[in-house]
Amino acid sequence: MSLWSFRTLIVTAADAPLARSIAETLSPEGGKNMWLAGLSADGTEPATHYVSTGAISPEFAALMPDQTWEQDEDGNWTMIASTPGDPVALFNLCVTAGMTVTQQEIDDVFANSDVTEQEPQVAFGRLGLQIVTGDVDA
Repeated sequence: MSLWSFRTLIVTAADAPLARSIAETLSPEGGKNMWLAGLSADGTEPATHYVSTGAISPEFAALMPDQTWEQDEDGNWTMIASTPGDPVALFNLCVTAGMTVTQQEIDDVFANSDVTEQEPQVAFGRLGLQIVTGDVDA
């Protein structure tokens, strides 16, 4: 049995529709609820980013980029390691599944994404983002 991997995947609002489409196409059950939570600098609309966090399959984890960040004693973040993922393999899987997508679109999603093993609140803090919340009826 393969082990699933924890990831916090943050994409820009512009890339979220494509990221959702890829996830839903390649994993209809697991992908349909990804990147639904909006993020912004002050927690209000409009969302500038979307987050999906939790366990992902080893096959999906192998395709995704991954960054490792370290915080110094002054609170500054430094990327200490990264892996590029495999955007070419992801593109090929998308085309085989019948999606109309370009390699450049996949490359752009990868370049604009923040994918880490950090807990979501830590990643939000590092990026200066908050969950978008609406008005709550009392």
